[in-house]
Amino acid sequence: MNLLGKIFFGTILVIVLLAIWLFGSPPAISMFWERADVTVMRHDTREVYDGWGNVVRTDPIVEIDNGRVIRTPIRLLVRNAVDGRDAVVDAWPVGATVSARLAPGGNVAYPASWRPFLLIPAIAFTIVAAFIGFLFFRPFFERRWRSQGGDAVRSNAGYSFRPIAFGFGVAFTAVPLILLYAMWTFGDPPPYSITWPRHDMRVVDSRVRPHQVGNGNIAAYLDVEVEFPDAINNEKILLQGITYGWVPIPEARELREARYLPGETVRAMQSPDGTFYVVRWRFSDFLAFFIIPLALITVPIGLFAMRLALV
Repeated sequence: MNLLGKIFFGTILVIVLLAIWLFGSPPAISMFWERADVTVMRHDTREVYDGWGNVVRTDPIVEIDNGRVIRTPIRLLVRNAVDGRDAVVDAWPVGATVSARLAPGGNVAYPASWRPFLLIPAIAFTIVAAFIGFLFFRPFFERRWRSQGGDAVRSNAGYSFRPIAFGFGVAFTAVPLILLYAMWTFGDPPPYSITWPRHDMRVVDSRVRPHQVGNGNIAAYLDVEVEFPDAINNEKILLQGITYGWVPIPEARELREARYLPGETVRAMQSPDGTFYVVRWRFSDFLAFFIIPLALITVPIGLFAMRLALV
């Protein structure tokens, strides 16, 4: 590859790397933003265009308070902003204090617990980009060693192979482990929820809630309220995880008729924060199990390559 080709390819690589770190809401680079405790002051409901259509979202308005207010109120962007004002107010009540990551512009923030969707791909691609960058500059260093004479060539000969072996080892060790962690912790609920306690719950109410998708289209959420069969105070609990989001209205009605009519018993699992999710198989669960044998194969290969680089 000639010099112009390397410059062009390197430019494309940098652009893609920056795009991965900066794309999304929140972007992967938000993991390095300033963190602070914020307090919910009020809620703001407005209609916005989300890329698919016009939606009505409710955002908590928060301020940073560490003994004194150091900034004007900012908008806290949360996952359930389009679930309805009541749902947002219940999840983020006035007076609640949470940890948040603050955007450099100072006008928005994200809950610190909300991990960016592209964080793992960004880390993995950065490792790959660093390795590719070494391959680009390796010929320069090799020519420099050769120009210094025989002793320099002999003393530095191993460096032509060792960085490649080390980069190969890091990729085959770090990337599978990062993916293993990501696959088991990503999602709502995440696959590691298989360890959460299970309960048999009785459906006390279920309804199909229409939702304006945009461009005149209407979809629906399926809201299901459950309670323990032996509950004393008759507390109703909203069951989560029935669908991944809004679905077509006929599909929501069929799902309600098939599984969630009042009086039916469903299996639910309880998260550490007390939220109840319906027990069902998800494609993300399959991916989480699939990555285990893959890591068992690649990690030993990566460790062996790193050993060759360090001997």
